[in-house]
Amino acid sequence: MENTSYIALSRQRVLRSKMDTITQNLANMDTTGYKQQNMMFTDWMAANKDAPFRGERKIALVQDIGQYRDTTVGNIERTERDFDVALTKPDMYFSIDTPNGVRYTRNGNFSLDPGGQLVSSEGYPVLSDAGQPLFFGQADTRVTIAGDGTVSTDVGQIGKLAVSTFDNAQQLKPEGSSLYNTDQQPQEVENPGVIQGSLEKSNVNPIKAMVDMIDVLRTYQSVTRTIENENQRQRDMINKLGDVRA
Repeated sequence: MENTSYIALSRQRVLRSKMDTITQNLANMDTTGYKQQNMMFTDWMAANKDAPFRGERKIALVQDIGQYRDTTVGNIERTERDFDVALTKPDMYFSIDTPNGVRYTRNGNFSLDPGGQLVSSEGYPVLSDAGQPLFFGQADTRVTIAGDGTVSTDVGQIGKLAVSTFDNAQQLKPEGSSLYNTDQQPQEVENPGVIQGSLEKSNVNPIKAMVDMIDVLRTYQSVTRTIENENQRQRDMINKLGDVRA
């Protein structure tokens, strides 16, 4: 295979990965608290097997080396529901007690279960800064959640939402359902800027994502044509050589 084909194939592989990432972002554009993913690319030098004949020892290829998360805050949308809360600062997360251990989320779509426990949209207990679930009694009305996460009713203070940050937010691993897992030690945030009666929307820009998808598709088609033309050139060359030798 000629160098042109190697380079084009490496480009195709990267474009497929980028398309998968864009598709994932679009699929989660309505997911509360979702952070869009972006690709990271780099050039790398590969040994040129044709070097003894062409004098080129290496060829430059492209590859995707991973993804990074855009942690900018999404639009804050008012819901007027008492237990909906949004974080107005980036890289901060609520603590959720799941069957697999404590997980972290920016999805503040909380509610009360039949037992009066504050739970996430998946039904998992929301933890306080003391590491305990938050419970409400029948007499607890007029719920207020302050900017620092303190939860109160007309009866008194219930507790304070656990809001944490981490040394490296990019190392948080998504587990689905807007949850993240990490081995890092959580650091408590004193004033996370909690807003009651609101939810943080996904920070995916659907128009830009669609434009990027079209651009990737067109580029992929162009690279495909390059590979096809190169293959045809090689076939024509082989046929001509065959005719000369005949």
